Amino acid sequence: MNAVYIEITNVCNLNCSFCPCGKDLSEKSHGKRDFISSELFERCISEASTVAENVYFHVLGEPTLHPGFGLFLKKLETTPLKLNLTTNGTTIARTGKLILASPAVRQVNFSTHAYAELSHNAALAHLQDVLDFCKLANAERPDLYINLRLWNVGDAASQSWNETILSMVNDAFGNHSDCAETASQISLEHFCSRHKSFPVVGKIYLHQDSRFEWPELDESRTKSTAGSCRALDTHVAILHDGRVVACCLDYSGQITLGNIVDQNLAEILDSPTAKSLRDGFEKHELRHPLCQSCSFCKRFGK
Repeated sequence: MNAVYIEITNVCNLNCSFCPCGKDLSEKSHGKRDFISSELFERCISEASTVAENVYFHVLGEPTLHPGFGLFLKKLETTPLKLNLTTNGTTIARTGKLILASPAVRQVNFSTHAYAELSHNAALAHLQDVLDFCKLANAERPDLYINLRLWNVGDAASQSWNETILSMVNDAFGNHSDCAETASQISLEHFCSRHKSFPVVGKIYLHQDSRFEWPELDESRTKSTAGSCRALDTHVAILHDGRVVACCLDYSGQITLGNIVDQNLAEILDSPTAKSLRDGFEKHELRHPLCQSCSFCKRFGK
C-alpha cells in the first residue's frame, strides 16, 4: 500500500459546487464538521507507518485550517512517512513557511480550479499567493513536487479562469532558465488524455484532468456491478472521527471497515469486508452499492 488518507478536518473555507464540503453533512447523518484530536492524529500516523510510505491530510476539508496543522507536521517528521498535501491554497501566505520548513512534506497539490467560483479579485489574489509560494519553493525546496491542478476539463464556465491561470503562470515563470520547455509555451492545447501534466519549472507542474462525481448512495444514479478500483490496494482512508473507510472518496463512511480507536490498521485491512472488496476488484466486480454508483471506477480497465 502506498498511502493512507487521514482526514484531519472536514471543515473548509470554500463552498465549491463540485465538492461535498458545500453540502450540509449533518442532514444526511454523515457527522458534524469537526477537527481531529491530537491524540487520534498520533494514533493514525503511528498505524499508517506500519502499512504505507505516504499520507494525505484530507478526504474532505481544507487541512491547513486545523489549529494543530503546524504541530502535526512536526509529529509527522518523527515518522518515516511523507506528506502529499492537497490544499485550496487560500491560506498559503500564512502556512507556506511551515510547509517549506518541514522535510516530511514531499508534494503539494493546489486545487486552483476552485478559484473559478470566487470573485475575480479574490481568485487573482489567491493565485498570486500560490505562485509566490511556488517561486519560493523552487528556490528553497527544489526537491518539493508541486501540482497546480486544473481539474475542470469539460466545464465551459471554467475556460476563462483556466486562461487566466495560464497567463499568470507564463508571466511568473515563462523566462525561467531552469525549464527546458518554458511556461511561456503552455497553452490549453498542450493537455490531452495522455498528457495531463506540463512542466513549469523544476518540479512544478500544471495538471489538468476531468471532474468526477463523488460517489453517493443515490437510487437515481446509473449503477454497474462491473468495474475495478485501487482502493485497499494503493490506499485506504481514515475519517476525522477514526472510522476507516476503503476509499479516499468515501467521505460519509458508507464503507466503514472499522475504527482506528478500537483496532489496529492491519487488523482492519484484514477484515472480511475488506477482503471481499479486494477480491471483487481483482475480479472486476463492484460488490458494494457505493462502488456500483461510482463513476471513478470506470477509469480503471480490466
